[in-house]
Amino acid sequence: GGCATSKSSKKAAEATTEAAQQAKATPVKLNASEYVKLGQYKGLTIKGASTKVTDQDVEDQVNELAQDNASYEEIKDRKTVQKDDYLNVDYTTTINGKENSDYSDSNLDMHLGDGNLNVDENVDFDEKLIGAKVGDTVTIEFTFPEDYDDSSIAGKKCELAVSINMIEKEVIPEVNDALVKENTDCKTVKEKQVRDSLVSDKKSEAEQTNQETLWNKIMDNATQLKDFSEADIKKEVSNIKIENKEMAGYFGMSVSDFIEQYYEMSLEDYAKENLKKQCVQDLLLKENSIEITDADVDEEIQYYIDELGYKDKKEVLSAISEDEIHSELQYTKLMDALMKETTIK
Repeated sequence: GGCATSKSSKKAAEATTEAAQQAKATPVKLNASEYVKLGQYKGLTIKGASTKVTDQDVEDQVNELAQDNASYEEIKDRKTVQKDDYLNVDYTTTINGKENSDYSDSNLDMHLGDGNLNVDENVDFDEKLIGAKVGDTVTIEFTFPEDYDDSSIAGKKCELAVSINMIEKEVIPEVNDALVKENTDCKTVKEKQVRDSLVSDKKSEAEQTNQETLWNKIMDNATQLKDFSEADIKKEVSNIKIENKEMAGYFGMSVSDFIEQYYEMSLEDYAKENLKKQCVQDLLLKENSIEITDADVDEEIQYYIDELGYKDKKEVLSAISEDEIHSELQYTKLMDALMKETTIK
């Protein structure tokens, strides 16, 4: 499966075995000073991201709201599928003669050209549906890639049967006060709160962009003293696969392809970069005497409950481990300290 909208139930875009679901990333333990030497990280100057909100930004925000609330209507005067059509389909994936429910769904709205059902990069499933008619079932045979992240089906031949329920058109609602009132805390299209919300978002985005700019400069200033071992790189590659499995599956890609497309580097190079970042961060935490207490972690867990809608501590920790919370707090506290020492132009 890929990224599409289901009217019935939204399923994970990739099937994961029980073993994969239980897999946990294990941090690679390194003596940071053995591998990396810090360069200048205090007193740096960076170009700050813009926080300006224009009238066009406000208009785009409201139009995006309309797009998010689009609905679909059946086209009844045409039965043959054309390029770029919106379709409602059911699809079933059969592997070794047995239907795989994790790769099957019904009542799915999809847009041809978006690659909703693509799994094998060598097979364009959307193209196969063009020319079919409403009521037809188009059957496509393909083989899951050998490096597909669900190891239980990697390299296996399968049959994907797509039944076309209807051809649809996307209906974008009119941008008016009623749309805004129904879907936001504002009452009118021109209400000041729409702009204020955008200003707040822009400031948050700018803050994050500035931190990324500073971090990249710190990384550029750091010197790597020696290469990481093949064993450590292999461990980090495994961690990356675990951490990016769901996102890559959402786009119908292997983790290797996802990393290469999104970060423009190979999986192995990305692992090396991660290990260097880990070393730089470890050294900076030590240099700046950054420590996270149990009270800090408890406060963050309470934030998840109060602000993010989690029921209790147990539910929070089922979604994110204490180690991950600890790591996030370390990074946040470190960046706060470093930004205070940075000049933003």
